Amino acid sequence: MKHEVKLVFIDDGHGMNTPGKRSPYISELKRRIKENEFNSGVAKRLRDKLSRHDIQVYMTAPGDEDVPLRKRTDFANEVYREFQKKHGKDRVRAIFVSIHYNAFDGTFKEPNPSGISIYVYPGHLTREAGRLAEVLGKHLRKHTRQQWRGIKEDNFHVLRETLMPAVLTENGFMDHPEEARSMADEQFQEEVASELYSGICEYFGLSCEEKSAKSKVLYRVITGSYRDLENAERRVEDLKKAGFDSFIDVYEGKE
Repeated sequence: MKHEVKLVFIDDGHGMNTPGKRSPYISELKRRIKENEFNSGVAKRLRDKLSRHDIQVYMTAPGDEDVPLRKRTDFANEVYREFQKKHGKDRVRAIFVSIHYNAFDGTFKEPNPSGISIYVYPGHLTREAGRLAEVLGKHLRKHTRQQWRGIKEDNFHVLRETLMPAVLTENGFMDHPEEARSMADEQFQEEVASELYSGICEYFGLSCEEKSAKSKVLYRVITGSYRDLENAERRVEDLKKAGFDSFIDVYEGKE
């Protein structure tokens, strides 16, 4: 059986200096938080997690500049077609995940809607995009107290013009007092990235356990205790000849 190629296009919504894409002024921080601070932080973390698997990961807007939407979808579609041409259409599975933060009226004044929502293109709820949205939504609401606003439909460019199943995630409201502060919280960014990672792994049928780094703890094995230094040195020489890195540790204790 031929190997299945898995592609994930991560769309880092908006650029760092896109007009209007920022929170209201937060007095204790003495600044506004730009939406891309969150989008970019999550996108990079998600990329690193997915890259540990046999998945081809592409960033549609890898820098801080606001890449035009057409350029983003054209890039994803071109890469997707190239993989299909090389491996065969039935051997390539691809998804497009756009990461965003929502807004209501741009102020912290009431009402202050909050919560998470996922968008698919109208009519795609019963297609693969809908299934992807269901899986991602299940994981996004696992470890957060945010309101789950559900899966919605809208005619967004990145959902309409992509050839592969595409979703757009709104991970909170930048004009909600609490959720706005979370945008720049690296722990929250890591949480969202991990939840998206788990959902994508489930969608592709992969284990979502993250490989932990090797332990840096060292264990010493004592091969002998000697009152005579000469005997200890002879033992170390014998061990070194046998290929073991050995040393003498002096311990001064009571008789």
